[in-house]
Amino acid sequence: MDYVLEAINITKKFPGVLANDQVCLNVRKGEVLGLIGENGAGKSTLLKVLNGIYPHGTYGGTLKLNGEEIRPTSPSEATRLGIGYVPQEINVLKYFSVAENIYMSDLPLERIKGAGKGNRAFVDFKTMYSATEELLQRNHINLNPRADVRKLSIGQQQLLMIARALATNPKVLILDEPTTSLSNEDVEQLFHVVRKLKEKGTSIIFVTHKLAEIMELTDRVTILRDGRNISTFEKKDYDTARIIHDMIGRDLTNMYPARDVKIGEEVLRVEHLTVAHPHIANKNLIEDVSFCVHAGEVLGMAGLVGAGRSEVCMAIFGMLPIKSGEIYLHGKKIDIKTSEDAIRHGIGMVSEDRKIYGLNFVWDIRTNIAVSNLKALRSGPLVSRRKMNARVKTYFDELRIKAPTMGTKVVTLSGGNQQKVVIARSLNTEPKIIILDEPTKGIDVGSKNDIYNIVNSMVADGVAVIMISSELPELMGMSDRFVVMAEGRVVGELSREEGTDSRIMEMCVHTFKKIQ
Repeated sequence: MDYVLEAINITKKFPGVLANDQVCLNVRKGEVLGLIGENGAGKSTLLKVLNGIYPHGTYGGTLKLNGEEIRPTSPSEATRLGIGYVPQEINVLKYFSVAENIYMSDLPLERIKGAGKGNRAFVDFKTMYSATEELLQRNHINLNPRADVRKLSIGQQQLLMIARALATNPKVLILDEPTTSLSNEDVEQLFHVVRKLKEKGTSIIFVTHKLAEIMELTDRVTILRDGRNISTFEKKDYDTARIIHDMIGRDLTNMYPARDVKIGEEVLRVEHLTVAHPHIANKNLIEDVSFCVHAGEVLGMAGLVGAGRSEVCMAIFGMLPIKSGEIYLHGKKIDIKTSEDAIRHGIGMVSEDRKIYGLNFVWDIRTNIAVSNLKALRSGPLVSRRKMNARVKTYFDELRIKAPTMGTKVVTLSGGNQQKVVIARSLNTEPKIIILDEPTKGIDVGSKNDIYNIVNSMVADGVAVIMISSELPELMGMSDRFVVMAEGRVVGELSREEGTDSRIMEMCVHTFKKIQ
């Protein structure tokens, strides 16, 4: 069997960590190869070896492209050799056009004779826009070459990053968690682009935590665990239970663990909440939003990307200024202007964007978790190291944070393990109300199950939970009641029994239009 790209016995070590241990990976021409594993399984390390971020000489093993050994020493060299890479995090130049983003490193220039000495070079925009339009059409990517990138949706920015990689005519295209922040519509568009690339013979390595995507899109899947190869399956041999077992090393009989919790009294009530748009005059981000949540209840906030769910929760947590409306805690009106106010009232929040709001990347795991509640760690006027270690270890163990020690720097963790630290940091405040905004974003299936068990444990203790998730099965599996939002407003409320996927989606898409 001829392979376009082969990674043979890749071994990569960090201080105290063997990230890749004799890992092998190969992809055929015109194949979509899935690469999956738990957070910390070694996927990102392997991708960085393939992409030249970890240059030849810093790892053991061999890379081959079309049967010939390659030794990339930088991402630019890997690109030149024919390896395209689209990272998980959105990385675009927001003050430029689509065309400028694609060709920024290779702008077409037109030399014009000047009145003085020599010639002057100017960007040949006509050629650039023409080349961009041809590239986008050839790859079935629906973007305007002249569009201002600031006005693109997250999904469109993801497609822009793919177009930028395709401009180099890669033999192999690596897509690292490309659907993490996308709506269902954007995912469908991305899958369409991937299938067209496959038809043209481009080889694709598709990294995801979502098993449904593996089942639907890939031709073969390779599973890593603890930095080692575990198994590879052809599409005809796919079996969800077996794949999950190989990923996490144990059987997972119930993805959404059952709970039997008596829902208590109302804890939080929001009435007529309105938040002004920070950049557009006379426009509101959210308008006239009202809902409540009870002790021991998981309230699911459903809606499409951009519906205003995160903005509501950020306002409740003091991250966005409230234009009008009231917030009541146990029936008493409270005033929240900052996150410190929210925490003082017993409100915790796990933000969707861990890089901006969730973590200090200079600190270690222990400090990131402990800092949210130093009062509980005091021994006299000082913070007790013993209390800190004992308290943090509880979260470290319960959330199965994969790291050598609690003293490991957060910046060295995988994205999923960073997310676990964010959750632990919020739980450490001992909240009576906790807002979970996409709490399992970028997290593997086993870790998701761990987090669901933590949620069940919280509601069993009487905590009120507000949960936002773009994964509808997750929201349906965990929520006791649903508030549905569209275009910045609440358009309906459903009980657990009423909250079918078709009913929720119908409300998300159609209800707001009907009340106009």
